Amino acid sequence: MRELVIKDKVLCSGRKPLVCVPLMGHTNEQLMEHLDRIIQESERTSIDIVEFRGDFYDNLQKLEELEIILHKVRELLSDKILLFTIRSPREGGEKVDYCSKSIEEINEFVIDKALADMVDIELFAVNDNCGKRGVDLIALAKERNVKIIMSNHDFEKTPAKEEIVSRLTKMQQLGADVAKIAVMPNDEEDIITLLQATLEMLRNHNNTPIVTMSMGAKGALSRVAGEIFGSAFTFGAVGEVSAPGQIPVDKLNDMLDSMHYYCVEG
Repeated sequence: MRELVIKDKVLCSGRKPLVCVPLMGHTNEQLMEHLDRIIQESERTSIDIVEFRGDFYDNLQKLEELEIILHKVRELLSDKILLFTIRSPREGGEKVDYCSKSIEEINEFVIDKALADMVDIELFAVNDNCGKRGVDLIALAKERNVKIIMSNHDFEKTPAKEEIVSRLTKMQQLGADVAKIAVMPNDEEDIITLLQATLEMLRNHNNTPIVTMSMGAKGALSRVAGEIFGSAFTFGAVGEVSAPGQIPVDKLNDMLDSMHYYCVEG
């Protein structure tokens, strides 16, 4: 089973999941305030990865400003993995005008300067008209030793198990270091579908760590069952949430600990 090690933290499907929290703010002041709360919370409970949500940041198009703030965030999070994400509007991100600088151009800037440990690239952005650019970004990331999380989000439904597996394996084939999918359940059977797909990836396609989740209150179970089914990290929240169903990070860690102790170690 392939492991991915960043800053002595091990991402591996089938192990106790690492914990990621989103960092959000429209201004530098809001970002620093939220970051301070995250750092304080990390002194009481486990936080392994911090996701800088670029689509919330008002200065995203100003690359010099973005570089300065990412340097500062990374310096303050020296022992944690920094994940940079611009979630597109079609996959649940903030509605931002990307006429000046496209998402791909901003991601290229962050990767080229190695301003984050990991960068999120959406699967459909690689498959559509800017596909060559997406493939080029993956090649550049390998040169700069920046890890790529390739992702897909469906806020309306849960695709069939076969489709979920197909999308995740496609990400692996395209060169992703981590393959991630998040889906919306409309009933309890949808949660089972997501977990079945996750387990199939763990057993039959474990070329990379995978991250899966079923969103909303119904899907919260999927956020704590990763060690059993194979999701390598999970998302909690310190105040602000970036997707429906995220659990406060201290409660999430309690649940992960209980799952590990009672359901894995026995």
